[in-house]
Amino acid sequence: MAILVTGATGFIGLHLTKRLLESGSLVRVVARNSERLPSEWAGRVETIRGSLLDRGVREAATKGVSLIFNLAGETRDLSSMQAVNVEAMRGLAEAAVAAGVKRIVHVSSVGVISAVGSGVVTEETPCRPRNAYERSKLAGEQVVLACAQGGRIEAVIVRPTIVFGEGTSRPGDSFLEWLRAVQQGRFVFIGTKAVANYVYVGDVVEAMLRLAERPMSEPATYIVADPAPMQDFVGAMAQALGVPAPTRSVPVWAAYALAAGLTIANRIIGTPAPLTPSRVRALTSDCVFSGDKLRREAGIAFPFGYRKGLERTIAWYRERMQSELTRV
Repeated sequence: MAILVTGATGFIGLHLTKRLLESGSLVRVVARNSERLPSEWAGRVETIRGSLLDRGVREAATKGVSLIFNLAGETRDLSSMQAVNVEAMRGLAEAAVAAGVKRIVHVSSVGVISAVGSGVVTEETPCRPRNAYERSKLAGEQVVLACAQGGRIEAVIVRPTIVFGEGTSRPGDSFLEWLRAVQQGRFVFIGTKAVANYVYVGDVVEAMLRLAERPMSEPATYIVADPAPMQDFVGAMAQALGVPAPTRSVPVWAAYALAAGLTIANRIIGTPAPLTPSRVRALTSDCVFSGDKLRREAGIAFPFGYRKGLERTIAWYRERMQSELTRV
């Protein structure tokens, strides 16, 4: 039977589909525009053309499928989030139940928890989504779990933290800009307690594949995370780049003041704002998203870890974007 991957042309979806093809799996994907599919997939994946908002597409996509990896989602268009992240998900889950699909691995986000402040966040932490995207992703989770009631389908919810890795390059690539700042000696720590809640895409894919085959008796939710002190994460960046690790730091209050000024200048005269209040929050948060349940309960260990992941990511940038990396 086939394995269905929705959102296959997204960042994680591309890596997952590649791994499935390498393993010899029969892979089916849903694509509104088949031209977006990598050329090397030609003749190797079965493509259902159309949108998951279309009932006929959902039924065709789930027929003869044993497993679904659902990575489809809307992240930017507010007017489409409810339809794509909730209603299409509801329709897909119902179609999967009707088609006799055994299991669905649904990729959500730790954003549904919307944790703020200090402390350790686990799967037991109450969810308090603060914006439309986070609310729609939580509602999508609830749709999947509702369909799993009564054993109609097995369901695994995966909540990754910030995912990095090869293939992230795009206009305004913030990760590339971060690497540039470290290599050029421009990076400055904000405060001293920040935690980097990142996870390498190869480790996310490995976790999803293992969770897809692991015996289970009830629906389960897992945070996929590889947290590290910000100093350690940036130090590993510097090591992979072959430059000295940054040591300079500024107080948190000073960073917020600078970010506010740059944001105002951007609005008034259009000058770039490399530091924004949201970026300051991201670089100063000491909240730890724990992946302990994944290791303890599911027995899943990451094959790469963030250090090896950074080495592989930087090597990819250097191979594919040499002109960019000479300036990193």
